[in-house]
Amino acid sequence: MNHKVKSFPKKNILYFIFFSVLSISLFSCEPKDEMISTDKSNRISFSPDTVFFDTLYTGFESPVQRASIKNFNKEALNISRLYLQTGENSPFRLTINGIKRQEATDIFLRGNDSLRIFLDIIPPTLNTDGITKLEDFLVVESNGNIEKLPLIVWLQDGILLEDSVLDCQTVWSGKKPYIVKGNVLVDENCKLTIEAGVKVVFLTDAALLVAGSLEINGNSTENVKLGSFRNDGAFENALGQWFGILFGENSKNNRISYAMIENAKTGIRFGTPDNDTIPDLVIENTIIRNMADAGVFCLNSDVLIQNTLIHNCLNRTFSAGAGGNYYFYNNTFANFGFNFFREEPSFELSNTLAFVDTTGNEQIIREDLKAYFINNIIWGSIDEELILFASPQAGFQTFWNANLLKTKLVDASLPNILNQDPKFEDAFNGKYGLDSLSPAINAGLDIGLEIDLEGKARDSNPDIGAFEKE
Repeated sequence: MNHKVKSFPKKNILYFIFFSVLSISLFSCEPKDEMISTDKSNRISFSPDTVFFDTLYTGFESPVQRASIKNFNKEALNISRLYLQTGENSPFRLTINGIKRQEATDIFLRGNDSLRIFLDIIPPTLNTDGITKLEDFLVVESNGNIEKLPLIVWLQDGILLEDSVLDCQTVWSGKKPYIVKGNVLVDENCKLTIEAGVKVVFLTDAALLVAGSLEINGNSTENVKLGSFRNDGAFENALGQWFGILFGENSKNNRISYAMIENAKTGIRFGTPDNDTIPDLVIENTIIRNMADAGVFCLNSDVLIQNTLIHNCLNRTFSAGAGGNYYFYNNTFANFGFNFFREEPSFELSNTLAFVDTTGNEQIIREDLKAYFINNIIWGSIDEELILFASPQAGFQTFWNANLLKTKLVDASLPNILNQDPKFEDAFNGKYGLDSLSPAINAGLDIGLEIDLEGKARDSNPDIGAFEKE
């Protein structure tokens, strides 16, 4: 049987050949960003241009920093070698493509792409009191070029205290920071003295517990710093990184002078009920800031605060419950919530405390409260910054003179400045000195405080608040 073979038109054959060739060329063509350039003018760059580690403490692993090696060229590059300049002796450690190693070779870097490097440190022991700067370089070799990324860290030896009870008459002094892990206790009838220039850092949820007495002796040139273990980057002003300073109910004779207390859950918790009105805690020339709950929280206590700034607290700058006797002279209580949402007043006084006891029953404590206010600023970002809760079943007395207040709760006939902007220098950046147009300037009473929070002289017409305008 004969079969006729249908001829394929010549025109169709030409189309077939053309598209076959085109298809082959498309699939076999190497994209330009994958073609490795050997041109020496094609270089890499770094971001950032220097990697900094803020002060780290020996014996503790560092946070992880990131660096990117960027190829802004259209063609790919071969990184022939990537390494640390000081080699295996470097305190820095690299993680490259998910692998911890101190050197890598022949890394392909596509055009207009980047390689991310992770760096950390295990700080070596230094056996010195001061802060030591260590440096190294991340070195990248490609196309005969050698590029270097500076790596810088400041290190310091510290004195570690972990879940311990201090000796009965302990003094903290010197340049080495004290590092608190867990709880450190000042026992009853014992005293901890912290001298000027000392820095105390607390790991997560760590606390200083004071059943006895605490004396902090900073001065106008060297304060005492109590803060979080981490203060790098986003942790610098982060709330709630440690628990705070907690005083027991029998604690007496406490004084905090020229201190910086920051980044805790509550800066100071004080509850020492007794039968007198003599302050068991004096806070002066101190800054308390960045608290996840309250700057100072008191229960039926006798407390004097003067020349002090308390600001940036998620809940209260100051809170007192279950009565007590409180004395406030030339302080600034300011709460704006620049980095959190606020909807409640920041300053609270109450002669009542309700709580649930260990058996699950609600208990209520009502005790007399007296509070004296002279030359204070209480200000913030919401319309009412005071809570004054007075149960008729206990006494409640407040005395207000020459204060600048954001409130509708204080009698307008009293000699205070109500609801006028104090005009801080720059509250957003934590500068609560007074602008030259502030109504608080020369509006205070002379009560014998000769200096302000920073040690500047006050004149016979002092300014309201913690800072005297020069």
